[in-house]
Amino acid sequence: MPAASRRERHRAQTTAEIKATALKHLVEEGAEAVALRGIARDMGMAPGTFYSYFDTREALLAALAADAYRDLAAHLRAAREAHPAGDPGARALAHGLAYREWALTHPQEFRLLFSGRGRVPRADTAESAEAEYELCLGIVEVATTARPAVGGGSGGLGGSAYVWEDFDPAFTAVARAAFPDLTPAVLALSLRVWGRMHGLVTLEIDGLLRPQIDDPAVLYRDELCDLVRGLGL
Repeated sequence: MPAASRRERHRAQTTAEIKATALKHLVEEGAEAVALRGIARDMGMAPGTFYSYFDTREALLAALAADAYRDLAAHLRAAREAHPAGDPGARALAHGLAYREWALTHPQEFRLLFSGRGRVPRADTAESAEAEYELCLGIVEVATTARPAVGGGSGGLGGSAYVWEDFDPAFTAVARAAFPDLTPAVLALSLRVWGRMHGLVTLEIDGLLRPQIDDPAVLYRDELCDLVRGLGL
């Protein structure tokens, strides 16, 4: 691969600086505070020059989302890989605990990725889709190790007869390429597992859980332990 030209290096550096400045606004004030003119002003860039990097707010938010997806996916992967492949229960528990840890450490990024979908307009780019798939494959990995009794247990496969047409074709193709033995039932199970991990975390991030219980961490860990038992792990 030929070395990047000076112009390409400058563009990459400026893009990284723009994203870093936008992330600072996001972390300090939320996604609503991410405004192109404000970021250009902070960086001392003319609006016309700035728009040659990100021509819409949605494109900039999509770039931030892609970075956040990758950071979360890497955090979860490291948590799983801290445990041997022969201990899928420990890997699943580690994944769930790391999910909450990242969310509490990065609440604004978490809202951008999930809660923000309904409130913050965002462009769906190939980059952000690829990063989102990378994140989702982690929970599919957990589901593929499950050994629940069909129709039994709180994490069981259930009785519904899923078919591939029930799922998003693009993600299905990615998941089946990563896990050739994947079945529609296991892909459905991965979404249910994610829902159980995600639900309590979202309530906590949005400030709805703590008024009801002094230590949400205990509640969350109990939920994870029940989930791991239900998965037969």
